[in-house]
Amino acid sequence: MSTTVRRPAGVTFVVVLTWIVAFVDLVGGAALLWLSLNMDRVTVDIGASDLRAYGISLLAIGLLTVAMALGLAAGTQLSRVIVMILMILRIAGAIYAYVEFGDLVRWQSIGQGVAAALVIAILFTPRASAFFRSA
Repeated sequence: MSTTVRRPAGVTFVVVLTWIVAFVDLVGGAALLWLSLNMDRVTVDIGASDLRAYGISLLAIGLLTVAMALGLAAGTQLSRVIVMILMILRIAGAIYAYVEFGDLVRWQSIGQGVAAALVIAILFTPRASAFFRSA
């Protein structure tokens, strides 16, 4: 028989942060997709197809992150592992985006990388581990 552990405040914070990251991805992806269709508004040297691909990728990752936020809130271990993997990929994507697209995505890349690192750090705390083990 397993003992139920209350969800720690850190995990609740991660759930909220994961929702925020998902929202930012969805808005950012939609904005980049829109920009790819309105290249006259883009001031950096980038092709429409590259911009469109990045926008679509952000939208897909944003939708997956929404699903993982729901799983984290429920305390599923699988969601925890997938979110950690997603956050590592998110950091890599933020670095790639900044290198490739520069100032166009500077603040989004910085915010994405910092938020992802924070989520990983909190999900590794002992209280978070106990919560997910008990669920």
